[in-house]
Amino acid sequence: MNNQDIESLYKVFLEHPSICTDSRQVEQGDFFVALPGERVDGNTFAEAALERGAAVALVSDPSLAERDERCIYTEDTLLALQQLAKRHRESFKIPLIAITGSNGKTTTKELCAVVLSQRYKVLYTEGNFNNHLGMPLTLLRLNDEHEIAVVEIGINHPGEMAPLADIARPTHALITGIGKAHLEGFGSLEGTLREKSILAERAYESGGVVFLNLDDPLLRERWSDEAQVTYGLADGSYDREPDFKATILREQPYLSLRISCSLGEQDIATHLVGRYNYHNVLAAFAVGVTFGLTMPTIANAIESYTPTNDRSQVVRLPRHISLIMDAYNANPSSMRAAIENLFTAPEPAKFAILGDMLELGDVSDEEHLEIMRLMESEPEITTLYVGESFYRLASPETMAFRDIEGLRSFLEVIEVPDESVWLLKGSHRIGLDRLKDTLSMKADEGVSGSDTYTLPTSKFRY
Repeated sequence: MNNQDIESLYKVFLEHPSICTDSRQVEQGDFFVALPGERVDGNTFAEAALERGAAVALVSDPSLAERDERCIYTEDTLLALQQLAKRHRESFKIPLIAITGSNGKTTTKELCAVVLSQRYKVLYTEGNFNNHLGMPLTLLRLNDEHEIAVVEIGINHPGEMAPLADIARPTHALITGIGKAHLEGFGSLEGTLREKSILAERAYESGGVVFLNLDDPLLRERWSDEAQVTYGLADGSYDREPDFKATILREQPYLSLRISCSLGEQDIATHLVGRYNYHNVLAAFAVGVTFGLTMPTIANAIESYTPTNDRSQVVRLPRHISLIMDAYNANPSSMRAAIENLFTAPEPAKFAILGDMLELGDVSDEEHLEIMRLMESEPEITTLYVGESFYRLASPETMAFRDIEGLRSFLEVIEVPDESVWLLKGSHRIGLDRLKDTLSMKADEGVSGSDTYTLPTSKFRY
């Protein structure tokens, strides 16, 4: 669409600012966008959306526009939606913090949002709406009440960041870290760094602020000269002293840390599990101070945050059984961090349910084998593997399952001991979140006082 078309479309959007892409969820007066899908074509549902109350429908089927004047034709509805989001963003001069990285994006975004909301009206990414569709939809929710925006951007291939950064126009950029995620697309850690750094480059080139995690060696080498705000561990030996420094006070059952900066020191007792979350807390603290909040206000906000999205979420069950739900995403970096946290857990019985790490490309087998070798170093932990990669690579004495249903069947017949902790970590498509109900049922039906469990001596094959 040319600029004139975008302006015309934007006027329609201002009259009907509620965007909907699912005809089943249309409400009166919505602006329906018919998006192309892998299995269905949104154009098929445009007329149904209008019947349900949508005021207009953006379509890529010209025959729909010929039959109904409420249908607006464009060749590419997704591109038009992105251009509409860019135009809408240009109408607001508020700060926008854009967050990307291999690990911790969503937790950092959530923490930044809860901190900033203590003082500002904040627009932030809901759920996992962080890609080429979700991020524009987030920006299209901007209204005159918002004073600041916190936007998460997730990518998995080269060439994706630049157009998203151009849409978001970040005034502040934060890259959480560079890890072994989406290597199938990026090819290498260096490729990941190049692509994700585009976000920081856009902010820096426009006079914005770059937040730098000094504990990440790749980010430190690339951005130590340009970054205006830095954070890292207090014991780090870097050429540049971090502006915000963390000292870990306690790792179990939840992370507690002391943060030092030019304003003084502040202790924070979080409801986040795992030492690896200190970067996310530090980042949110640095953002809060940058935007004028006091240290106690920031600490109280962070301490009030409890994960509910299967990301480092602790679920307490009867008989002192705990689930560490980290089942939304997984790559070698994040899985190793979650496992190392399990190593330090105080419970006498420890279990790890590990699902495949997807999109690793040529290094997939080696990275899965590395995780299995890591678990072999802690034989007291009972490990169950699930997914095609782990199943194929597992040795005969290893308990491995081809899919989640096979693992679920196994869990239904074993005893779950008192005072046990279960780590569930894997890529979202593996479906580990579906085991939560199974383990909850086992905790409810178990006999209090049971401290033993029976496992097979041979490899399970489902």
